[in-house]
Amino acid sequence: MQRLVAGLQRETVDLEAYREKRDLLYNHLTSLGFEMVKPKGAFYLFPKSPLADDMEFVNIAQKYNILLVPGGGFGMPGYFRIAYCIDRQIILNSLPAFTKLAEELGMIPK
Repeated sequence: MQRLVAGLQRETVDLEAYREKRDLLYNHLTSLGFEMVKPKGAFYLFPKSPLADDMEFVNIAQKYNILLVPGGGFGMPGYFRIAYCIDRQIILNSLPAFTKLAEELGMIPK
């Protein structure tokens, strides 16, 4: 394993791509009323669920083809996790779906 790691010491990751995707998702979700801490080094967001039952919220999100993980699986019921280590276009495509989800839940007027 040490030999493998030695060969990777000069490798880098384009962090700007992750920052851009984080900001796209974070800015849109917070504009809809989702509450969360803006991550500084992660590849996921961990917002507070607008419903007390995070599993119910995740199930409703599936109607809009939004894949989320309930926070209860991480010991944080009432929250959900969404990764942004995916293609930028997928995130862009998800933004209108998040808006519709927020409308359904009464977070923003229709």
